[in-house]
Amino acid sequence: MNPRRTRCAAALGTLLASVALGSFAAPSAASQPRELVVPSAAYPTVQSAVDAAHPGDRIAVRPGVYREQVVIRKDLTLTGAGAGKTTILAPEQLVTGSDGLNSIVSLDNAAKVKISRLAVSGPGSGTCDAGALGAGIRILGGAHLDLSHAAVSHIKDTPMAPCFRSANSILIGDFPTGAGSATIRDSRITDYQGSGIVVLNADSQATLLRNVVTGQKSISTDGIEFVEATGRAERNTVSDNACREPDPGCGPDFFTEFQHAGILANTGVTVTRNRLTGNQLGIYGFGTMETSHNTLINNEYFGMALQDGTFTAVKDTIRGGGGGVAVIASAVDTSAWLKQVRITNVSGEWIQKFECCGFTAKVTTQH
Repeated sequence: MNPRRTRCAAALGTLLASVALGSFAAPSAASQPRELVVPSAAYPTVQSAVDAAHPGDRIAVRPGVYREQVVIRKDLTLTGAGAGKTTILAPEQLVTGSDGLNSIVSLDNAAKVKISRLAVSGPGSGTCDAGALGAGIRILGGAHLDLSHAAVSHIKDTPMAPCFRSANSILIGDFPTGAGSATIRDSRITDYQGSGIVVLNADSQATLLRNVVTGQKSISTDGIEFVEATGRAERNTVSDNACREPDPGCGPDFFTEFQHAGILANTGVTVTRNRLTGNQLGIYGFGTMETSHNTLINNEYFGMALQDGTFTAVKDTIRGGGGGVAVIASAVDTSAWLKQVRITNVSGEWIQKFECCGFTAKVTTQH
């Protein structure tokens, strides 16, 4: 036997073995996601667990009420014991975030965060001049939220403090700069003072699936708003968003007054298979967008208002309320193609055009 060949074979075998072990050996315990439990001796608060966690860790939040603000700047998963059992509640004194708002839960620093089976709740106790509650959940700095089977409620101040950009249940992105994104599904958004879900900025995006978004009957609210952002609203139930007294800027004139909507959306947003009931406007659309298979019931002014753009509505159903479809041209010539849109039992016009400033509104129907 050639000793030289034997030594080479042995060395090759050792090398192959080490490569194999390196490829298939189980990861060390240090690289595995950990589960941190709140409350515990080590982590009495949710924030203490967030601070101690490594990116990718999971935090299990036991039943109870946690009166604190939570700021998350790393990739984490937070899981409660159920939206009716685990609640993160606004503290009496809120600390202002980097955006100038007071929020109960804040995501930043491009963190990817999953939150499920818990509630985020107000009310706050501030005023517009000092400490008003800005948002239930705030998503900024390129962060992404995956929220499911959760609740966000009572996002308001006591007494009411109707401040600009205040008291939105979930606020994603910002103007003039600032982006965030979210997937929100199977959750309840109720009793807010501003809007239920707001998505701001062209760099922001949201997918909203099977949520219940319910406004108030005492103050003016909006349900879901996409403002220059993109995304999808599908199979949500949105109700009770309208102008309330006293709100002198509200009214049915699209050129001089404001209207509140169940879903407000613009170019790049798909609105499909939602149920919109008892809002001032069911859907208020701008730009180039498509709606389909939505059910719009007893919305005060119109089931749909489509303004300044090109719109396609397919198999939407409008029943009851003030009017069917309003098509408004105030800044550009506007066209709406209504394909098998069913309108019944409205007290006003089925289809009504509003034109201003030399621009025209055109409606094409297909049965």
